Amino acid sequence: MRKAPGRTPAGTRRAALGVLAGACGLFSLLQLGVATLLPQIQHAFGVSGTDAAWIVSGHLLVGCVATPVVGRLGDLYGRRVVLVAVLAVVAVAAVVAAAAQSFTVLLVARLVQGVAAGLFPLAIGLLREGFPGRSLAGPSGVLSAAFGTGGGIGILLVGVFGDGAAAFRGLFVTAGVLAVVLLLAGLAVLPETPRRAGTRVDIPGLLLLSAVSACLLLALSQYGREGIGSATGALLLLAGAAGCVLLVQVERRSAQPAIDTRLLGRRPIWTLNVVSLLTGLVMFQTGILAPVLADAPRSTGYGLSADGALTVLVMLPMQVAAVTGGLLSGWLRQSGRMTARAVMITSTVLFAASPAVFGLMTGTAAGLALGTALTGLGTGLLGGAMAELLTLASPSGSTGVTVGINSVLRNLGGSFGVQVSFMVLAVTTSTGGYPAVSSYTAVFVGATVLAAAGIAAALAFPRTAGQPEAEGPISSGQVTRPIRPTT
Repeated sequence: MRKAPGRTPAGTRRAALGVLAGACGLFSLLQLGVATLLPQIQHAFGVSGTDAAWIVSGHLLVGCVATPVVGRLGDLYGRRVVLVAVLAVVAVAAVVAAAAQSFTVLLVARLVQGVAAGLFPLAIGLLREGFPGRSLAGPSGVLSAAFGTGGGIGILLVGVFGDGAAAFRGLFVTAGVLAVVLLLAGLAVLPETPRRAGTRVDIPGLLLLSAVSACLLLALSQYGREGIGSATGALLLLAGAAGCVLLVQVERRSAQPAIDTRLLGRRPIWTLNVVSLLTGLVMFQTGILAPVLADAPRSTGYGLSADGALTVLVMLPMQVAAVTGGLLSGWLRQSGRMTARAVMITSTVLFAASPAVFGLMTGTAAGLALGTALTGLGTGLLGGAMAELLTLASPSGSTGVTVGINSVLRNLGGSFGVQVSFMVLAVTTSTGGYPAVSSYTAVFVGATVLAAAGIAAALAFPRTAGQPEAEGPISSGQVTRPIRPTT
């Protein structure tokens, strides 16, 4: 019989943390690792940059919908069971992606892999519910560092498997093997968590969320293909705006909404959500554009004509810095040298500096490496701090909701960042069919401005946030108590 969570031996706790860190690393590999390989995917299947972007933005879009669904299922059946099931789905989809002979099959497999977005909220829930009474500062820092490790493995595979289709096929094979290993290990060491039979999945809200997001992303794609005057793009934007209004009305009336609008209005929650939305946008823009810049020919004035080895040198600093930032985040908070709020503010400054470096040092390997390193360090620092701040700011019994919403908004920021970038790049082209330098400048300036708004949101987070009851369960249901100020 499995031991009660409170009496789990230290060795088992460490093994469980390793499995959860591996799951977060797998999640990162399927996001940023694949983003690095977009030029190879584009060349292998002969598709446009705008179409290739759907390999990442479509994956993120499905993740936005999958995150609350996975959270609800975790409430219903226990987080351990659901996490293992998600790993099984990811493993099957990875095999299909590795064997894909057409862009359509690859895209479908990538959409299915979007369920991996639910791994991080499940991991946080398992840490808190499976091992009650334990500080989240250190473990959440480990999970944050795992994001950098996963992305780093994806980038290294570029160098190992070389250019072309072999690179992304090798990455998906690695992802499938890792998913199976984590699945078996999870069955052995992960703790059980409580089940809540009254939990329901908000089907209308999720359908509306997916429809709204799809309309907006498709609008950006149409603008990229047809220019700013696209009538189809305008109609899709109007449909998305109308859907947003309807979504808010539906969620306000839902007993167990996928996106709880009552939580979104609280200052500690909305500030954290804005930070995740904007930093997610910058993070994925960096992960997408750095390898695209490296792959472009030198004749464009900004490209490096990079092969697989040079792409690794340009992108690897991002993942090394992410691992460093994740471990540093946990140490700074555990040692009391910086509060989680201060770590979050520092990370947003790094996110703002990254696109500025890209804009000022375009066309140099050093500029690309420095820009990606700043993004990686910011990602690592933010991950652990965000998990702690969400836990502190959540009303009792609502941590699962707030973590899920925050993950949704991070993925939305990433998906829109990818599509906006490729839309802007598609509008103006230089000789040879490659984007003009001015297009990249516009993207980097816009990203810097948005990241600066992220700094403002981080500064707006109150110095004393709410403290939920330590023994309160994580639930994806309704909010039960208001935030209480700490002394």
